[in-house]
Amino acid sequence: MLYIYFYLKPFSLLQFISEREMKRIFLRKQQSQEASCLATGYLPIKALVIVLLVTSIITIYVNKKFVYRTPIHFSRTTESGVEVCNFSDFQVIEPGSAFLYSAYIDDRHARDVSLANTSTGAVVRLLVYYLRTIDATSRWNCRLFYNGQTDHIVDTPILAVTDLDEASTRRFLVAMVVCDFPKTPPHYVLRSASLANRNHSVPFRENSVCVVDLRNSSSSLSKSTNQDRFHGILYKDSSRTETNDAKGNHKDNRSTQDIYNVKFTVCTSPIHGKYYKIEDIVNFIEVNRFFGAEKFVFYVDNNTNPKLINCFEAYRKRGIVELYSFTPTVCDGLHYHGQIVSISDCAYRTMYRTRYLINQDPDEVIVPLKTDSWTSMLKAIHSRVRNPDLIASYSFRNQFFPLKAPDDIASLNNTLIRRYNIKALLKTSKENYIHPHVTRSKVMARPERILMWHVHLIHPKNVIRRNDTVHFTSPVDALLFHYRSVPTNDRSLSRNGKLLTERRMLKFTDSLIDRVQTGMNLCSGAN
Repeated sequence: MLYIYFYLKPFSLLQFISEREMKRIFLRKQQSQEASCLATGYLPIKALVIVLLVTSIITIYVNKKFVYRTPIHFSRTTESGVEVCNFSDFQVIEPGSAFLYSAYIDDRHARDVSLANTSTGAVVRLLVYYLRTIDATSRWNCRLFYNGQTDHIVDTPILAVTDLDEASTRRFLVAMVVCDFPKTPPHYVLRSASLANRNHSVPFRENSVCVVDLRNSSSSLSKSTNQDRFHGILYKDSSRTETNDAKGNHKDNRSTQDIYNVKFTVCTSPIHGKYYKIEDIVNFIEVNRFFGAEKFVFYVDNNTNPKLINCFEAYRKRGIVELYSFTPTVCDGLHYHGQIVSISDCAYRTMYRTRYLINQDPDEVIVPLKTDSWTSMLKAIHSRVRNPDLIASYSFRNQFFPLKAPDDIASLNNTLIRRYNIKALLKTSKENYIHPHVTRSKVMARPERILMWHVHLIHPKNVIRRNDTVHFTSPVDALLFHYRSVPTNDRSLSRNGKLLTERRMLKFTDSLIDRVQTGMNLCSGAN
């Protein structure tokens, strides 16, 4: 909203904009649905005028001029480096009602739709959110756009719609729309997909999203000499074949050696607004890297602090971070800024590229309690399981480390720990309660073994292979350390009355300080 006025002269802004004019521009902007929505909703008009004036004065004093920040913009590229189509952000299917984020071709045998009923043994999966009053199956077709000698467009029916939203009473439904994938015409390549109202015959390529073909996904990136040339790419693997065993279980017959680009990848909920500081993100990245994370995928709103974006870019240039624009057009009635869309997209986006995917917030970390890394933690767990290959996901229980608790005395005397606000070393007081699985727990999983990914768990019905299981990790082996203010509606502290001391992370003090200091220097150089 404030960006509209960055084009105007400062003194004209202060002298001539009336409250009436503000209302007129506000309504126009709201109707266009192009403004980035805030998680807390729009400010009242009078408050907005005050914020506008204060921001103008500060900007004049500090920068002496106004700067308009352009939106984040990324492109999807093929392995040969040719741009397929523009991957920017949510696409509008129906203004104010339906929005599309991504599309994937999937040939795994899953429970939501029978591949025997498809044209090619594969489906196109679309991640969307739309008003709950809409009947997607009767209202839309999937519209597929092909490139060849001439453009080719095919409409294909919707086979299934799966509700991904755990907050079922909200105005918008987050869903996986599954469509038939027809045989590709000779000399044509499927480039993008969208949803089209059956009553409208005019196709629009502008609101389509790039299609990622998971059938061609593999780990060729790990063998590339230039790993940073493209980010977010899936490469072809000619060695991949799939069959069903005698019991009907789906099998991937690729070699287990060097299948994946990386072993551990971490995704987060969408980054938006001014909540996170550079030190928060650097701490998150470096603490997780210490335990084994190799890659991070961030979904970033256009209203995010530019300095934080520069920090992400500095990590991206080193092949550690992938960054994707994520600005829901309408947030009112959408659960937590669309985090279920980003979680689901990350699972499909990293499929066949990472062996394990962890989804957690920037104030959380999975901490092994008997070993010093995720790899050794899993090795210990697998040694006690009859068939560890059948484990599709691991659930980790949550324990709060309240930010209002006093800082650890040993860490408080360390200048670098205080300077970089390393919460993992400062906060050693935890609540005397471990939340059960499913309640605030987080998940590590094998992406190709999962159909749908929810925030706090993987439902057994969403495991692809018939005999695969969900492993509920013992709190003796590992816990999810959660550094935040304990929610006011959380009764766990009142149940037990006092905090316990947990100095597990202090064992790694020197390594964590070195890592965080290096990360902060990296981000400081980017700004």
